[in-house]
Amino acid sequence: MVRVTYLGGHCRPMICGMMPIQVRGGTGEDCVTSIYLAGKINKNDWRHDLMGWDLRTAWAVWENDEGDPPRPWPVIKKGVLDTFDYVGPYFASDDHGCGHGPGTHGCGEDGALACGSYAGLGLPLRPQVREMCLAAIDAADIVFAWLNDPTAYGTLVEIGYAKGRGKQVIVAAPEIPGTCELASKRGWQLPDSPTNEFWFAFSCATSTLTASTPHEALKQVVDFLPNLESPIEEAFWRAYLQMAPPELNGLRSQHPVFNGRYRLDFALPAQKIGIELDGYAYHSSPEVFTRDRARQRELQLNGWRIISFSGTEINRDAGGCVRQAAQLVDQLKSGGSGT
Repeated sequence: MVRVTYLGGHCRPMICGMMPIQVRGGTGEDCVTSIYLAGKINKNDWRHDLMGWDLRTAWAVWENDEGDPPRPWPVIKKGVLDTFDYVGPYFASDDHGCGHGPGTHGCGEDGALACGSYAGLGLPLRPQVREMCLAAIDAADIVFAWLNDPTAYGTLVEIGYAKGRGKQVIVAAPEIPGTCELASKRGWQLPDSPTNEFWFAFSCATSTLTASTPHEALKQVVDFLPNLESPIEEAFWRAYLQMAPPELNGLRSQHPVFNGRYRLDFALPAQKIGIELDGYAYHSSPEVFTRDRARQRELQLNGWRIISFSGTEINRDAGGCVRQAAQLVDQLKSGGSGT
C-alpha cells in the first residue's frame, strides 16, 4: 500500500506495510537472513531485552592491548528471534553509567566514552565506531530501525547509508508520519506525533511498520520471511523480487489453507489466488496424480483459483513465469476465468 505524507505543503509518497523480503541463496536451514538493528542507544535497551547476555558478552574491547584496533564485530547466529543472524551494532558495556544519557555517546578525546575510568582499555575511537557500524550494515541483508526517539541522530545516518547501499530497510515505530489522507480529514492539520519530522527517513524505507515495541515489529518481519522449500520456488521468488510486478503485491510463500491441511507454494490470500510450481517428480505415480486432482477440486470449491507452472518452465525462464503469473492475476482480478 502506498500512502502519501503531507508535510511542508507538499505531498510525498511513502511505502506503508511490509514489502517482500529477500533471503540468501539456499532453502530450508540454509536460507538465513542477517540483520542490523538500528535505533537509539540506551542502557540495557531493547536489543539487550531481545538477545539477553548473548549480546552483552559477544564482543569485548578489554581483550585488546592498548593501542591495538578493536576486534571486528562477531555474528551471533540466529540471535534475533531464532531467525536472523545478528551483525550489529555492538556496545562497550558501561556499568558506571557515565556513558549513558544525553550528550554522552562519542564524547571524550575522540573516543566512545568520556569516562576516564576506561582509559587504556582499547575502546574504539569515533572513526572506528563509524566504520564498524557501516561495515556491519554492508554485511546485513536487512537493516531494521526502531525510530521512536527524535534524538536518534545516528539512526538517521544508518538509514540513509543503508538506503544508498541498496539494502532492505525496515523502519518501525509506534506511529508513522501523517498522510495526506489523514490531513484531509482534519482540515489539513496533522495530529501531533514525534514521527512527523521523520518523514524523510520513513520515505527511505523499503517497508514501514507500526508496533508498540521493537520486539512486536520484528515478529511482523519474521511473518513476512519467505518459506522456500525447493530450488524452483527460490528461482520464482527471486525473479518476483527483481521484477516486483504490482499485480503480485502481497504474495506469500507456503500459504496454509484448510487449517494447514494443504499449503500453496505461493498465494495472494485476499484474492484467493494460488500459484503452484510442479517439480519433476510431481506426477510420479497414479496415487499422487489422483490426490492432486482431489486437492485442486477442494480448493476450487472454496473459491481458490490456481495458476500452475512446471519445474521445467521455471528453470528455463523464471522471469517469464512471473510475468505470466502477473498477467493472469490481473485477468482473474478483472473477472476472468480460473486456470
